[in-house]
Amino acid sequence: MRLPKSTAVYATAAATFTLLGGAATTYGATFKTVTVQDSGQRRTLCGFSTGTVGQFLKRYGIQVKSRDHVSPSIDSPVQNHMVVNIEHPKAITINDNGKLETVSTFDNSVGELLKDQGISLTSSDHVSVPNSSSLSDGEVISIHSTTEKVSTKTQDIPFQTIRRRSAQLLSGHEKVVAHGVKGSLQLQTTSVYRDGHKISETVTKKVVHQPVNQIVEVGTATAVHHYTLASRSGSPGSGMVQSSMTVLATAYAAGGVTATGRPAQPGVIAVDPNVIPLGSKVYIPGLGTYTAADTGGAIVGHHIDICMGSASAASQWGERTVTVYIVK
Repeated sequence: MRLPKSTAVYATAAATFTLLGGAATTYGATFKTVTVQDSGQRRTLCGFSTGTVGQFLKRYGIQVKSRDHVSPSIDSPVQNHMVVNIEHPKAITINDNGKLETVSTFDNSVGELLKDQGISLTSSDHVSVPNSSSLSDGEVISIHSTTEKVSTKTQDIPFQTIRRRSAQLLSGHEKVVAHGVKGSLQLQTTSVYRDGHKISETVTKKVVHQPVNQIVEVGTATAVHHYTLASRSGSPGSGMVQSSMTVLATAYAAGGVTATGRPAQPGVIAVDPNVIPLGSKVYIPGLGTYTAADTGGAIVGHHIDICMGSASAASQWGERTVTVYIVK
């Protein structure tokens, strides 16, 4: 007659007990059922075993490295119905502002890892994943520092010169009726740096002061020559006058040497030799007779520059339009 399977197992166990006697009791005492959880995988191992947890795991080909966490510890005696947890460290690469470092950790979150590694974040630091994120083996966590640098400078805006014709001035003469004023432009440069390297730059322009145009009148009138003089004390007689002309008369202070080599002193005027030949005697109403003995880069056309005894006298004279006379 065939026994049921369960009955056969008990019969076999009983036979074994009968054959081995007291030895069967020893085997029954060392039969263990152990559950092993390794990296999320669960295995149940059964067998006759004595010794430590480490010996038990080795017997079943389960490798435990020195950095692994085993609970209970590998030195603990193996017990029936024991649950053994094996946790392997995770390899995490940290890119801290361009500096790479790979660490082994049992931390569960990014925040825990950064704290254990002594990494303190500032307001300018940005982490690639939230601090609350769980860690995965082989993960790369990047920390980048982003800063801004703002610089400001001011730049001149040149003014424009507007020239307009005027019949009130002799041809070849010019007069500034409104002086130009430079404007100013503010340039603000914002540079963004990531891990100490510039990644972008923007420039903002703002006009602080608008320039003011310069207005210059250009003469178009033709000179009219007069050959008689109004009566004035100290004026030359009409027989001495060779010609007359209307000129722009400015003044400068005495000092230095003229273009003809004589001292620059009262009694000398600078002229355009193409209009008034050097050496000419020129009578200026109210001042007297002067010698054309000097020239100047700005003295062009119907323009004379009168040498005065001082800078204050020259400033007081200023700029005038007068009729002068070439005399013998």
